[in-house]
Amino acid sequence: MSPENPEKRKDERREEPPKEPSFASDAPATLTTGEDSNVARVARGAGISTAGQGIGRALGFVTQSVLARSLGSQSFGLYTLGIAVVTAAQIVSQFGLDNGVVRYVAHYRGQDDPARVRGTILQAVGFTFAISLVVAAFMFFGAGTIAGFYQPELEPVIRAFAFALPFYALMSIILWSTQGFQTVTYATYTQQILRPLIYFALLVGLYFVGASLVGVVVAYALSMLVGVAIGLFFLRRLFPPLTDPKAPAKFETRALFGVSVPMSVSRATQYANNWTAVLVLGLFYPAGVVGVFQAAFRTATLSTLVRFAFNGIFSPIISSLHSREMSDDLGGLYKDVTRWTFTGAFAVFLGIVLLAREALTVFGGAEFAAGATALVIVAAAQLYSASVGPASRMLAMTGNQNALMWITLTGAATGVAASFALIPSLGLVGAAFGAAAAIVTENTLTLIFVRRRLGFWPYSVAFWKPLLAGLGAAGTVLLVELLAPDLPLLVNVALVAATFGAVFVGLLLAFGLTPTDREFVGEFAKVGRKALRRARRLAGRRRG
Repeated sequence: MSPENPEKRKDERREEPPKEPSFASDAPATLTTGEDSNVARVARGAGISTAGQGIGRALGFVTQSVLARSLGSQSFGLYTLGIAVVTAAQIVSQFGLDNGVVRYVAHYRGQDDPARVRGTILQAVGFTFAISLVVAAFMFFGAGTIAGFYQPELEPVIRAFAFALPFYALMSIILWSTQGFQTVTYATYTQQILRPLIYFALLVGLYFVGASLVGVVVAYALSMLVGVAIGLFFLRRLFPPLTDPKAPAKFETRALFGVSVPMSVSRATQYANNWTAVLVLGLFYPAGVVGVFQAAFRTATLSTLVRFAFNGIFSPIISSLHSREMSDDLGGLYKDVTRWTFTGAFAVFLGIVLLAREALTVFGGAEFAAGATALVIVAAAQLYSASVGPASRMLAMTGNQNALMWITLTGAATGVAASFALIPSLGLVGAAFGAAAAIVTENTLTLIFVRRRLGFWPYSVAFWKPLLAGLGAAGTVLLVELLAPDLPLLVNVALVAATFGAVFVGLLLAFGLTPTDREFVGEFAKVGRKALRRARRLAGRRRG
């Protein structure tokens, strides 16, 4: 953008899509544009996604805790291995179309081309469903072969998960399609709140009838089926022409798959980064050890909810700003988003370090506390991942998907090598270092490529504020624990969380906020107030 024409630049910055669609009415979301800032849209999207992911992670923690306690570490380990298999199969089924559909729905929508928007969605959904059926058949008939690498008891579990795969893949690609419209509301409601609630309700029902581990997987499949129906309802509401047989559809197959093929490799290798340590650990140790590590790994990833909260809304914004060559806006927003992501992730990380053993004990009982060291190691790697911000999304949304593919391949190879080298002798700790090696390698290379390819750097002097605030809050908590030792477990957890949160926020405010920080906090708070008002209205209707 030419610096000699600032008024034009200002107008273009404001020419953005509308605010998040409201659930207060049944009217479909409008696709017209309106005056809005990028920071405001990021804040609203992050607010909605953070609330949803917070609820989703809480539901997931409760659900996993119930499963761990009711199934025991052995059966929970089998369940964990089954989840690893079906997650890998789901990534294969999407074939990278999740990234393609977000990028090109946002791109064609920005060009006011509903025919290509419809064609992109139909192709992505259709190909994903077709591939998932083929992969599900391989899962079902190859369950014995897969189980042969681990334990024979895993075979019926994998076969049960095979029935869940098509619904899982279909729900996921539908929700990715909604994010192409620069809204995370629908994906958040479905994937983080409604589907987990349905799964938990089904598990409660199964508990009273004494269902087996296979029954638990059947409940998982049913919840995914309901998730498909909910996702389709929301997508149809967001984009009514989707199901109109008279609406034109233009298919840009080459463009879509030009992004999707390399991103399918990236997604598969990112999955490997998350699950390689679990799968390799299962080769050398019994399922009970796998269950303990999975509890530690899942708890360590709590900090990622902050990054995911920003990624969902920031990805289509990256595509939009990059296509309009608004590099200054994109670079500035990248710095802000990275700092906000790190601030939230650093707070979660310090909380995990302070309560590592307590968190795992609450999760599954005393036997799970053995994973505390592994938990801290993986959490440190996740914090480093947060410190580079949405670097991988910057590459994926700016035509650098091939570079991202090679980066993730390198990270995955590093994780595999480290896992096989360390797990046989170090067990849980070796698995943690293997997972951390993959995460650190991938994020370091991504950061370097964003700098070299795009010229962006995420760090600024303002990073000292969350660093000092976090360290000050952690020091205060340690002092409080010295003054009040030997408290009951849940009381200690509540005291640590309350003290840390109050001091951390207080110090951040004392250090001062930048103008974009103030705008972000203001919009973020609006989302919270709207959510509270909506909750009060719903509560009033129930009482009425």
